[in-house]
Amino acid sequence: MSEIEIDAQQAKVLAQDGKSVYVFINDYGELDFVSESLGAKDVHNMDIAIAREIIFNQDKKAIEKMVVQFKDAIIVCPHGRTSLRFATALKELGIRAYSLHGGTEGLKQR
Repeated sequence: MSEIEIDAQQAKVLAQDGKSVYVFINDYGELDFVSESLGAKDVHNMDIAIAREIIFNQDKKAIEKMVVQFKDAIIVCPHGRTSLRFATALKELGIRAYSLHGGTEGLKQR
């Protein structure tokens, strides 16, 4: 795992400490599942279009203002791959965010 990937226990500690959680969802039931699994109160649906803009847009200045909300947030996707790319793109902009290793599928296996 990389320094920005965290396991479920680390995510739970951060979420319960009040860090925001952003989830790329397949269905809205997953928001509740992630919230309950991590004990998180601040859980949001993450728009894949925003992630693509941040990951692939070359105009870094134009998106810097857009990404401030993700500082110290936990990013969750179904398998952990997209969230890792997103957290890496944020890191390149100087914003620390975390990717949940294994995503929602990893949480379901616990």
